[in-house]
Amino acid sequence: MKLRETRDILAFIEHLHSQLAAAWEALDENVSDPRSHLLLDYLKALEDKSSESLHGYNRESFNAALSEWEQAEFDDRPVHERLAQLQHPDVRADELLDAALDIAEWFDTFYAELERASTLPEQGELFASLREHAAKQKQRLVRDTNMLSDF
Repeated sequence: MKLRETRDILAFIEHLHSQLAAAWEALDENVSDPRSHLLLDYLKALEDKSSESLHGYNRESFNAALSEWEQAEFDDRPVHERLAQLQHPDVRADELLDAALDIAEWFDTFYAELERASTLPEQGELFASLREHAAKQKQRLVRDTNMLSDF
């Protein structure tokens, strides 16, 4: 997929987070394990929050980098393929965590590529910030999933 402006990239990422929230919600119908239910609820909430944050930033920011011409090409198929691997009855919490971490790693790599390709310092800072957020989210996901194990 090819996008023209930084604003378009953020809108696409916002949409991808919304898709992920919907996917985690749909997967909840296939599980019976209470730990998996908790994890899926948690993953959906994280994706909803990410989508809302991007939506707000993209719509309200006056950052000049948002309208910068950006020849970004990327492939989000690995995210969708990873989700497709979870489409089986009674998916386990460990599988869900592995998939969520793989998807978080995809975001981290994607943001790093955008950061390297940035033409303005403001763009680089924006994508560096998103990359840092993705890294923190991965750490939070592992920590919080470990706490879910205690339930």
